[in-house]
Amino acid sequence: MTSTAPNPLAAAAAGFDAVWQGALDAIRPGSGVAEQLENMNDEAVLRVLDELGAVQHAVEVLAARVVGAIALRPSPSRRDGTLVRAAGYANPGVMVSERWRVARARGAAIAEVGAAITQPRGLLGELEECPFPAVAAALEPAPGSDATTAQADGPSGSSSSATTDGDASTALGSPRSPLSVDGAAVIVRELRNAGRICSRGELEAASVIAVEHAAHAPLQDVTRIAKLVRTRLDQDGREPRDELLRRAERCTIHELPTGMTLLRAELAPESAAFIRAGLDALIGATHHKPHFTHPDTADPAHQPDGSGHPMPDGPTLIPTDRRRAIALTETFRHLAGCGRAATELTPVTVIIRTDHDTLETGLGAATIDGIDEPIGPGALRRLAADANLIPMVLSGPSQVLDLGTSTRLFTRGQKLALAERDGGCAWTGCTHPPSFTEAHHIRWWSQGGPTNLDNGILLCPFHHHRIHDDHWTITIQNGIPWFIPPSHIDRHQTPIRGGRLHLAA
Repeated sequence: MTSTAPNPLAAAAAGFDAVWQGALDAIRPGSGVAEQLENMNDEAVLRVLDELGAVQHAVEVLAARVVGAIALRPSPSRRDGTLVRAAGYANPGVMVSERWRVARARGAAIAEVGAAITQPRGLLGELEECPFPAVAAALEPAPGSDATTAQADGPSGSSSSATTDGDASTALGSPRSPLSVDGAAVIVRELRNAGRICSRGELEAASVIAVEHAAHAPLQDVTRIAKLVRTRLDQDGREPRDELLRRAERCTIHELPTGMTLLRAELAPESAAFIRAGLDALIGATHHKPHFTHPDTADPAHQPDGSGHPMPDGPTLIPTDRRRAIALTETFRHLAGCGRAATELTPVTVIIRTDHDTLETGLGAATIDGIDEPIGPGALRRLAADANLIPMVLSGPSQVLDLGTSTRLFTRGQKLALAERDGGCAWTGCTHPPSFTEAHHIRWWSQGGPTNLDNGILLCPFHHHRIHDDHWTITIQNGIPWFIPPSHIDRHQTPIRGGRLHLAA
């Protein structure tokens, strides 16, 4: 009697089924999907969404392995190279894109991960090690992990398991892997760029560092960490890369059939720093500027967006991309000498972060707030010569930033330090830069909370309201902000890490 090997997706499907059954209302389960979802409570439906993510991850990892295996198969006729080309596809990424009917970039990411985690065969047919074993291991759930286990580096005193109340249904579901397929694709892509000048041992060590820092992180943080790791590998090539990026700068203007004009700019990091900081400064100035114009008697030329219609008040009514478009228009309107510009140009602050050794030796890299791509020491020197910048030198002397309770408002130096720690809005996954945030007292100043870094955090207006209105709790542990959800969102109140991920020295 032969035994059948388990389907690789069987565990994920069983985990989802268990979570779905556990989320159904005991009294009114419902007859259809829509009715069942309607009858689920808030916590249960969020648990279902999380489990769907685990199922999707399992599907994508298996897809990457399948595509990696297909890419290594020779053509049946032995004349067309590989099975992929024999099937009529230019490469494995195109194959996934066309057969799955997804975007080319999505197919390319899955194929790239597949090539990185698949063991090739040598000339004699022996299995060789996959190119990125640390990435392959991180895509799989950790042994013994639980679906609802808190992150290993969570704040002290927090619950490490969601099963402490004896409710067996909370243990249902699939274990979580620390790295997503999209995150793996970013790490592999960045490290391959530096692989031409690195040994295999250096590349493997760098992939371990990238995976350790990127575990359980949002994709934008994984991207930034991967770029920093690549830059450390490519110390000698950092300056030529800066020059190549500057030469590749482009700006195109194209009128669309809709009547809109498309302005597209591809800028090197040092150029993008001024554009981003300038637009954000103008947005901040117009956002905080009071408007006393009555909509019935206002001169249309004086409306902030130049459209002749009153702009609605409130921080969340106007999308950020539209605010940037308004700020860009106002910049050039001001330069053209128009006296009807809505705002005066605002002084721009560009924050560049580097370490003391880079300043002394000229080796290493620096980063600019709001820009993921690092810059080399040469670009850092050019920026310092061109403008009044705020250098944030790490591992060096700094001003006193803890003011106790005698001062209510955070100082400029404290806000810069909070921006360095939090990277903008500290809420996990939020992409608002520091210029869109407010310094918030974790323990209210009126209740004796001090004005210092351990009691401060940067939050955008939306997440600032979430803290107050939905009763989230914030704690700072070892310089890392943790957000603890209210019991009606998560009965176990598992802490969620926020802030910026920092690459260890």
